Amino acid sequence: MSRGRLFLLSGVLALAAVLCLALGASATPDIRSHIDRTYQRYATTADANLYECSGQPASVADDLSAVAAPDARATDRGSEYLRYEDDIVVVGPDGNRPCTIRVEDINSGYRGGGFIFLGPGFFPGSPAGGSGGGSGGPDGPK
Repeated sequence: MSRGRLFLLSGVLALAAVLCLALGASATPDIRSHIDRTYQRYATTADANLYECSGQPASVADDLSAVAAPDARATDRGSEYLRYEDDIVVVGPDGNRPCTIRVEDINSGYRGGGFIFLGPGFFPGSPAGGSGGGSGGPDGPK
């Protein structure tokens, strides 16, 4: 095969790789859109949208995880927390509602490590190095 044909083949293969990457990225489900299409929104706050759901929070969280796998998942006091790239989805009771879905956008307006108690994968977390920036070890600040 001539050198020119090899260059042409490599160009076609590179273009096919970019096309496959674009198709794969567009096929990835967006959890926020899925929730908006599937569940009835009953409230909007400054930092979250709230949706009605039925069933046990763990089952609803399992359903959501099947649609789009979360980066991290944790359970605390009857609520399920799903961490996605741009969102934290909380499935649990809200007042007199036994099952709600709360969708928070953590890239716009999230201030502060409110989810650090959930463990790894739920960031922004505590300051690096422990409280006050020091390790608290024998050679740390006194």
